[in-house]
Amino acid sequence: MKRWIYALLGVGVLASAGFLIQRALSDSLVYFILPSEYAAAPGEYDDRRIRLGGIVSPGTVAFDDQALQLAFQVTDSLQTYPVRHTGTPPELFQENTGVVVEGRFEDGVFVSDNLLVKHSEVYEPPKDGEPIDLEALKDTLQ
Repeated sequence: MKRWIYALLGVGVLASAGFLIQRALSDSLVYFILPSEYAAAPGEYDDRRIRLGGIVSPGTVAFDDQALQLAFQVTDSLQTYPVRHTGTPPELFQENTGVVVEGRFEDGVFVSDNLLVKHSEVYEPPKDGEPIDLEALKDTLQ
């Protein structure tokens, strides 16, 4: 009889530990998506922290150095979203460069608390009017 009690207690402890580990991992996951992937299923990312990657759209960068508010638009040539970031931009941040912003969508605006500038010796922004290769963009940003 004692064996069954210990066995059930052991299974209960293992099940509880597994549940807690699964919960901790699912809460800490941050999904990486492109703007067009978000546009395809915005409800899938509600109340989730995500990383949005793309290219900084030319002519959209505005920085308020008094309030440390940076605003710009990120695009993958199919979809464009405005981004609002608090803090100073990294030194390499500029138009037509790859960025990854981390945060959440709020009323159609991506509110970021982490901004990463992605760069590579290989990637070159597309020429005017030339579409962006989404797979190459995703590979470059990851």
